[in-house]
Amino acid sequence: MRGRSFIALALVLALLLCMGIGCGGGSVSQEDSGTASLQEQARDEMDQGNFTQATDLYQQAREDYASAGDEAGARKCLDRIQDISLIAATYSMEESDLRDQLAEAFPQVPEDEREAWIASGELEHMVIDGAPMYFADVITNIKFRDVGLFQQDPQMLGNYQHGYSMLEEIIYEPRGPSWQPFDRPITYRGTQTLDIPRGELPASGLLKIWFPLPIITGPQPAVRVTSIVPDTYVVDPPSIDGDIGMVYMEVPLDGLAGDLEVSLTLEFEHYEQHFAVDPAQVGTYDTASALYEEYTASVGNIVVTPEIEAAAREAVGSEVNPYLAAKKIYDYVLDNITYSFMPHAALWPRGEAESVYVHEHRCGDCGAQSMYFSALCRAVGIPARTTGGWQLFKGNFGDHFWAEFYLSNYGWIPVDPTAADLAEYIPGLSEEEVKSFQDFFFANQDHLRCVVQKDVGVPLAPAATQPTLSSLVLQSPAYNCDTMEENPDMTLYDYWSTQAEVLSE
Repeated sequence: MRGRSFIALALVLALLLCMGIGCGGGSVSQEDSGTASLQEQARDEMDQGNFTQATDLYQQAREDYASAGDEAGARKCLDRIQDISLIAATYSMEESDLRDQLAEAFPQVPEDEREAWIASGELEHMVIDGAPMYFADVITNIKFRDVGLFQQDPQMLGNYQHGYSMLEEIIYEPRGPSWQPFDRPITYRGTQTLDIPRGELPASGLLKIWFPLPIITGPQPAVRVTSIVPDTYVVDPPSIDGDIGMVYMEVPLDGLAGDLEVSLTLEFEHYEQHFAVDPAQVGTYDTASALYEEYTASVGNIVVTPEIEAAAREAVGSEVNPYLAAKKIYDYVLDNITYSFMPHAALWPRGEAESVYVHEHRCGDCGAQSMYFSALCRAVGIPARTTGGWQLFKGNFGDHFWAEFYLSNYGWIPVDPTAADLAEYIPGLSEEEVKSFQDFFFANQDHLRCVVQKDVGVPLAPAATQPTLSSLVLQSPAYNCDTMEENPDMTLYDYWSTQAEVLSE
């Protein structure tokens, strides 16, 4: 879930595919060899956190490539410069500012205790140009990690109480027969609006846009795109029946006289899910099948390290039934991982997998925890994936991801550890009430959802020619533009908005 602020943007720079982006290789010429040396120096400086020096070196290499007519090499150097800016935007708070914000946010906490938080080194930070720089959402994360402090924030507590009451109503409503996994659908209409001022775009070049769309799945069987205005930019028609939903557009900027205005209207139907699984009837896996091989692989941001495998085996113990083993893994995540906003934008340029970050730091947001759950399942041979797109807990589209694991005789079973964790923050609930709420989100799901993709890391089509912040999850439009100096996703993010309404329930 996120707002439209820049700080929230840092959270969804997310949710993103780990890729090693170099700046081209050397060639036989002495000039190109020197340029390659500049790149190596820049990479070394970047790895050490010396961002100013690294940026200067990449810029020199970029200019050398441009002088030699090597546009690809120059472009890749610009990509690395943009990587640095993304990391710097993620860790943007100086220590003096951190102290001021801690004092403002937690006046009830003694100063020596706040200083101990800083001295512990546990607050997310990175040394940039020799100085500690703190994660932009470190204050919010302190509240997530301390329920008492969370409950003293009226806005955060109010949002969670609202979400809890909506979900509690769904959980305890009467449902259909136990053999029917899909029940009580809601039909939604959604509108996406893109309104970019002409001055934010280059005078020339080609702007490529991938808009997210719902896809057809078991709990979401009906999807329609009812209008695209204007449709002159559409290159590839809407895709709603694959692993990811999108419509691809190209905007020639040379002929764009005014602001860029695009609107899409769509409708979709989404069902609740209730799986009454008999552990004795789950079936066996075809370990040679393409599905099994794909969803038990260690890949992208669902990486299975030896440490993650050890944690999975400890959580599962001697249990060999995949349904019961997945429940043990689910409980392990609830018991050991705390909800926190993630420094997503800093992970993929550094080559860090989301599942590994969660395992090492014992915290993560909805997508990161779901990727960790998937990695733990894959480690013990249970096919699992991280799926999602949007939730509608507050009536409008909000970013959200969850997990699914596969059982041969039942299909994909939903799991949502962060929706379940919501109950931990609500004052006055008994242990039994918290457990009942949490148990619901294993093999059950509300209908306040919209699925955009079946797994993280599904590639855009056509493939992006530049790194895009939506390489992992497509929850807002992804952009490429060769003529933009700034990162297009970061620059254009705030000019997209969504609106949802319920048509029937």
